[in-house]
Amino acid sequence: MIDLAPQNPYALTIASPIIAAAGSLGYGVEVARHLGLGSRPATHGLGAIFTRGTSLRPQKSRPLQDMIETPAGLLCRGWAHNPGMRAVRERFAPIWATWDLPVVVSIWGESVADVAEAAAQLEGVEGVAGVELSLAAHGALTPEAAGRLVAAVRRATMLPLVVKLPGHAPDTLALARAAVERGADTLALIDGLPATTPMPDGSLAEGMLCGPAIAPLALRLVAAVCAEVSVPVIGIGGMRDAAGARAMLAAGATAVGLGSALLTDLRTATRVAGGIM
Repeated sequence: MIDLAPQNPYALTIASPIIAAAGSLGYGVEVARHLGLGSRPATHGLGAIFTRGTSLRPQKSRPLQDMIETPAGLLCRGWAHNPGMRAVRERFAPIWATWDLPVVVSIWGESVADVAEAAAQLEGVEGVAGVELSLAAHGALTPEAAGRLVAAVRRATMLPLVVKLPGHAPDTLALARAAVERGADTLALIDGLPATTPMPDGSLAEGMLCGPAIAPLALRLVAAVCAEVSVPVIGIGGMRDAAGARAMLAAGATAVGLGSALLTDLRTATRVAGGIM
């Protein structure tokens, strides 16, 4: 077993170093039967599932979340659309509690207070193993902004706190240090990168680029952050096979997150886990 939050009293233990990065499997319930998430022994290859970003109250966005295929990977947009924290507590968490793998809820809010309240509402909820906080989703790209956000969430809950770092911040190492100093149990990086792609009608679509194009940048930043901090690091960004996962682990990562690879093929986690374990 691997503990992603060894300094937290709750701990966050995973049986496989392969996790489903935020948003790649929705809330898990959508693919539970296909992957056998409630089956024992497990054959899905996953150590944990991180949900899509969820806010205190339901959010509707336009355009709705969609994936645009580009030569470099997938451009994701409409990420704010979600059913809210009440749906997590009442609809999804009771199902997660029956699974033999942890589910970490990725939280999002329009203000620091909203983010902290969303985290507080997950405290003590059976089926919720931790919370993830994306700095990029909140525009917290400086150590000062990141520190305030992380500290607010840390005060709101004792659940294991995973802070996700962006790949386009001016100083990623400073963000990493600030997040750990203010209470992060685990760091995850990198988030998708802001990008634009042309549409068939000639318009331009903006979103976050995920996929193989960002893998070399992710690997470099993961190695740098692992050398800088003492907490566990989850390496994310363009990993699609066992070779990529082994490179992330060799760079110092404790676990590897799959994102767009799972959107392409739900069996990817089984293959990658089988190739490194």
